[in-house]
Amino acid sequence: MLDVHAPHSPLHGTKEFFFHLFTITVGLLIATQIESCVEWRHHVHLAEEARASLRVEIQKNFDDLKAAEPGLQSWRNEVQADLDALARIQAHPNDKAVQRASISVSAHGITLSNTAWKTAESSGALAYMPYAEAQRYAQIYQAQEHLLAIQELPIDDMAHVIGLVSKFSDTRTLTPQQAGELAEPLGQVAFLLADGSMVMKQNIELNQAFLEGREPQGDFTEKLK
Repeated sequence: MLDVHAPHSPLHGTKEFFFHLFTITVGLLIATQIESCVEWRHHVHLAEEARASLRVEIQKNFDDLKAAEPGLQSWRNEVQADLDALARIQAHPNDKAVQRASISVSAHGITLSNTAWKTAESSGALAYMPYAEAQRYAQIYQAQEHLLAIQELPIDDMAHVIGLVSKFSDTRTLTPQQAGELAEPLGQVAFLLADGSMVMKQNIELNQAFLEGREPQGDFTEKLK
C-alpha cells in the first residue's frame, strides 16, 4: 500500500509547493513501478511452477499410457477370440467339440493424473502463460478426460456378458442361441474397445509431441469432441 505524507513544515511560496508536488509524484511513480515489478515476478514464478508440475504430470501420464497400451490390445484380442468362438458355434450347431469353446471374461483400465492441471486452473497460472501454451495443455487434458470417460462405457456390456456366462455355466456346451446372446454384448464391447484404442493412441501422440517439443501429428480438433 502506498502512503503519501504531508510536508513536515509549512511551504513557502509556489516554487516550493511545486517542488514538493514533483517529489511526491516521482516517489509515487517509482513505488508503483516497484509494486508492479514485484507482482509481475510473482505471476512469472506462478507460471513457471505450473509449467514444471504439468511437465512432470504429463510425463507420468505418458508412461502410464504406454504401459497400458498392451493391456488394451490384449483385451481386444480376447474379445475377438471369444467372438470367433461364438461364430463357430453358430456356424456348426451339431459339432459338440466346437460348442465346448472357452469364453474369456476380463477387463483392463487406466488411471491418469490431473492434479497439476487442476491446480494451474484454480491458481490462475494459465492466465499468465501465452495463449497457445495454455491451449496446448487444455488439449492434452481434454483428450485425457475423453479417454477416461470412454473406458467406462464397456462396463455395462461386460457385466451383461458375465451374467450370461454365469447363467450358461451349468451346461457343458453352448447352444447356437446362447452363443448369439453372448455375441451381442461382446460385439458392442469390441466396438467400444476399438474406439478406445484410437483415443488412447491420440493421447499418447499428444503427450509425446509435447514432451518432445513438437506439434502432434494429425488433427485432433474434431476427433476429441
